[in-house]
Amino acid sequence: MNADLARQLLEKHASPLFAYDLDAVKQRAQTLFSELPEGSRLYYSFKANPLPAIARELRAQGVRAEITSDGELAAAKHAGFMDGIVFGGPGKSERLIATMLDTGVTHFSCESFTDAARLSQMAVKAGVSITAMLRVNPQQAPDARLAMSGVESQFGFDEALLLAEGAAARLKLPNLTFNGVHVYFGTQVASVEALAKNTQCALDTAVRVSNAVGFECAVINAGGGFPWPYASDATGSDLAGLREALEAVWRSSLLFGKAQLCFESGRYLCAGSGTLLTTVLDVKKAGSKTFVVLDTGIHHLGGMSGLGRIPRSAITLLNLTAQREGEMVADIVGPLCSPLDSLARGQKMPPVEVGDVLAVPNVGAYGLTASLLGFLSHATPVEAAYRGSEVIETWSFQCWHNPNRAV
Repeated sequence: MNADLARQLLEKHASPLFAYDLDAVKQRAQTLFSELPEGSRLYYSFKANPLPAIARELRAQGVRAEITSDGELAAAKHAGFMDGIVFGGPGKSERLIATMLDTGVTHFSCESFTDAARLSQMAVKAGVSITAMLRVNPQQAPDARLAMSGVESQFGFDEALLLAEGAAARLKLPNLTFNGVHVYFGTQVASVEALAKNTQCALDTAVRVSNAVGFECAVINAGGGFPWPYASDATGSDLAGLREALEAVWRSSLLFGKAQLCFESGRYLCAGSGTLLTTVLDVKKAGSKTFVVLDTGIHHLGGMSGLGRIPRSAITLLNLTAQREGEMVADIVGPLCSPLDSLARGQKMPPVEVGDVLAVPNVGAYGLTASLLGFLSHATPVEAAYRGSEVIETWSFQCWHNPNRAV
């Protein structure tokens, strides 16, 4: 990130602060589209980062919205998404479904027989017809760092349930039409070969399930899992050759030419755009250890701590204040009154001093919105979207629920 722009932002808003490069978002969307089969549809998973400025940039590139909550719906609407929104998730309440239908969202990803019955009931009550994809958990395990299929999971129908006798009858429900299959294998899929293999499995699953349940499969959401580093300056994955691999898989499918092929992405589209700016509050010795105390910690960069994703040793801290010779080894900690507030242990890094401004790259996805924001009631970092050296918008967390609260 440009150091002058960082100083400009911090002079106005102070640190910690998340900054997002909209040109990086645009470039990543264009790159991903270029590596998908021609005519593919791409959805943005709002859970990665629902900031309207990011979503608006993706909409301008032709990306559609995939949401899982009313908060994400508000963000999508604020970003200008008016139609083509898909609502999914394993726990859809009557209230959430009613909210979606009231605002014109009529396409869903359906996760169970109970989910299907509830969707039908709410569609009848609202006097509308809705379409849904069946989200399926195939038995085949994926090649992914965090698997969401091929294992016992709360996500989707076990494929065996849909292939069993009687499944089709249970899914013949009023005001609800099934028109596709949704398979999401997992996140951080490691290679082009694995992505192609997962897509092949999704297509084969779609054929089996649509034949068994008895509907014309017009849409296949083959998921995504396109990889990108987290909180480090590691190079993003090279997707060269992905288009050719996916084209071969797609053209060999029985659904080629009959259905719309879709993919979804969150991390790949926005992770590289985000930088967390933080200030060194203290550098202190404790026995043989050195602690660098920052004004940010696990409450802002928790990294889904419940999944063990707190960055302990691979975090990158770029010094925007000074470049000093030598090396120090330190534990990087935050301001919380808890020994758990540690971003890295035994970190080797150039020496830092009190007052230095540090930057953590690649935190545009699952950064602020995946963190422990309420812990100890610290102020929430401002989020700023910029293009080049121009700040486009600044927000306080979730203020898109009330645009008048933008800062």
